[in-house]
Amino acid sequence: MKRLQTLLIAVAAALLAVGAAYAAEQHAKSKPAGHVKNCSAYGAGFGYVPGADVCMKIGGWTRAEASSGVNWGALNGNPAATSGATRARAYITTDVRKQTEYGTVRTYFSVGATHQ
Repeated sequence: MKRLQTLLIAVAAALLAVGAAYAAEQHAKSKPAGHVKNCSAYGAGFGYVPGADVCMKIGGWTRAEASSGVNWGALNGNPAATSGATRARAYITTDVRKQTEYGTVRTYFSVGATHQ
């Protein structure tokens, strides 16, 4: 079991190193996209999409929480020495708007996930 864990950790480290090298190589070849212009028509945080006449805002948040405590029954010989809990939440939103002859067309998308 110990050898399997060591092998998995070594493979993960190797993949991480190869991935980092590949990302650095791709970054060196890429051209800068340019500065995104602010779209003040819809408020703070909106910017023009390059090559289009639409405004977009991307937002969201993440939260991670971990707690651990001592199980006092473990001091009396109970094998479950510690107890712990983890929670994670993430949320992402996109808001795309375009002015047309009929008014503002808006597309709004939000998705979230929770792990307990």
